Amino acid sequence: MIKASRSVALGLLAGCVLAVALLGATATAKPAPKPKEVTVNDFFFGPTSVTIKAGGSVKWLWSSLNAYPHDVHLKSGPKGLKKKATYSTKTSAVAGARFQKTFPTPGTYKYICTIHPTEMKMTVTVKK
Repeated sequence: MIKASRSVALGLLAGCVLAVALLGATATAKPAPKPKEVTVNDFFFGPTSVTIKAGGSVKWLWSSLNAYPHDVHLKSGPKGLKKKATYSTKTSAVAGARFQKTFPTPGTYKYICTIHPTEMKMTVTVKK
């Protein structure tokens, strides 16, 4: 009987320790910051530059007022950046499209619309 009580007590103690550890882990976890929004307008990005912390994201939203197709294309990024193709849209759209990208690597990212490269330019700056 004493052995059974000791086993139950140890089981309850272990459960309490686990519960406190889990509560502490969830209480300290920070929610992801809201993405910075950039509107893809006919012939310009608005705003033309954004600054975020590493791990933050940018969401591009195509204006419903657009009359022409646009894309979001990474022209240049930090040295050693991997998977560069994932930093650009795969297709162009006129209106109603969305593209969101998370930026884990600090540095400067230069974007263009490949259809209107001289008019549509923007910069994403990612800080540590």
